[in-house]
Amino acid sequence: MPDFTASGFDLPTAAPDDPYGPRPDGVARLSLSQILELAARNPAVEAAAAQVRALETHVKKAKFGWLPVLETRLALSPGVNIVCDDVAVTTQGGEPLDFQWCRPGTDPDLDVQTIEGYFRQLGQAGVRFSMDIDAVFPVTTFGKRWAAKEIAEHGVALGKLRRAQILAETALYVQRAHTTLLFARETIRILDEAKKVADRAKARVEADLGDPEAFDSDLSETNPERDPDDRFRVELARLDLETKIREARKVEALALAALWALAGEAAPRGFDIAEDRLVPWRLPEGIADLESYKQRALANRPEAKMASAAVRLRKAQQKLARRNFLPDLAVVVGFGLARSNAVDTDMSQLYYRDTFNYSRLTAALALRWKWDFHNRAFDLQRADAELSMARHQRDAAHLLLAQEVERAYYELLEAGYARAQYQQAADLAWKLVVSQEQRDSVGGGNAKDLVRALEKWFDWRYKAAKATLEFNAALSRLSRTVGEPVAEPAFEPRPDRDRPVQSP
Repeated sequence: MPDFTASGFDLPTAAPDDPYGPRPDGVARLSLSQILELAARNPAVEAAAAQVRALETHVKKAKFGWLPVLETRLALSPGVNIVCDDVAVTTQGGEPLDFQWCRPGTDPDLDVQTIEGYFRQLGQAGVRFSMDIDAVFPVTTFGKRWAAKEIAEHGVALGKLRRAQILAETALYVQRAHTTLLFARETIRILDEAKKVADRAKARVEADLGDPEAFDSDLSETNPERDPDDRFRVELARLDLETKIREARKVEALALAALWALAGEAAPRGFDIAEDRLVPWRLPEGIADLESYKQRALANRPEAKMASAAVRLRKAQQKLARRNFLPDLAVVVGFGLARSNAVDTDMSQLYYRDTFNYSRLTAALALRWKWDFHNRAFDLQRADAELSMARHQRDAAHLLLAQEVERAYYELLEAGYARAQYQQAADLAWKLVVSQEQRDSVGGGNAKDLVRALEKWFDWRYKAAKATLEFNAALSRLSRTVGEPVAEPAFEPRPDRDRPVQSP
């Protein structure tokens, strides 16, 4: 069972695969660009890439639509027992003529063309095998094949844009988790500094008031000007810092675990990030005007391109629905072969058609035309409605994209203004903390004012760090909404002297 009274400032080093607590030495440290590269191969992105490959098969299928289609039918069934006898006849001119009399071998009077007669001779019918092959060579589909190819190509374009959308969203998630992790560690450093001030204040209070529980405590050596309640004030301040450090550790663990999940199995186990300091990202060209961001979003954003591609796809589907009213023209070549072991193979005389032993080869110019124009008309109406829907969705997407750009733009401005003000307030609050600590050290102050100043400083410093987090997050969202990077991540190495002390 965990020790719930343990201090969050003295946590032991975490295991490599445990995101909660100080990171162990020797784990891999990846930069933001490296994590983004690994996240670009996560399962969601790979699934989108596989979908693109699946859609590309439709294009290949349409391209090879000119190849002939073979239809083969093989049958093995009971046959018919037929025997034939030669009969000598003469014509009216007295010329001899060979003729064959063919009949069922089981009963000459049996009619095998009826169901009853067929089943009565099955015992001696033998086996019949037949094979028919028809090859259809397309001549022209009057544009239907090209319309299908165009639809497939637009589908591939949509699949690629969807993959780009997932990539952009994944990059946003990585940047958000990365910035949150830096924010959590910045908060931990702030709390570490506040803890040092509180510990020094506690030491002075204990020195001034003495240990009330000590048996040999000399009350004459205590400071009579020290308020005894300072002991409780300082201790409450230290407990407040304990709750805050636990919250910061939780945020740190969740952000690090999110990076592990986004980077996927290709990332080193239990890696940490290489960056240390939370600083505002750089804008090489500064903050542009809002309208230029909107225009760039319409030109670059995958969602905007997807909306336009959907309109082109619906146009191609409408074209196909119109051309479905036209027929298909093809050359059909057919071959047939049948053999039955219980039928006389010499049946070749007049008035007899052998349907049990034959071979054939045919070629014809065929026109295939399905006369269901009412269904074709309904399909065309649906295609017209879907094209209209796609156009309206494109217009709605443009409006929504503009709103997203506005939201990210104004959040960026608000975070920038807030960070400047909070940082200024934090600097002033720290000066007040130093002043109160100096006065308390020489006996001219009290812990109440020091704790109040320390709380104010932490509040302003925390707000400044959070404003930096929101500033970088707004830049990430603005890059996502614009469809291209508008800022460069900036990181500063953290000096070793600023590293929080980690107990083994």
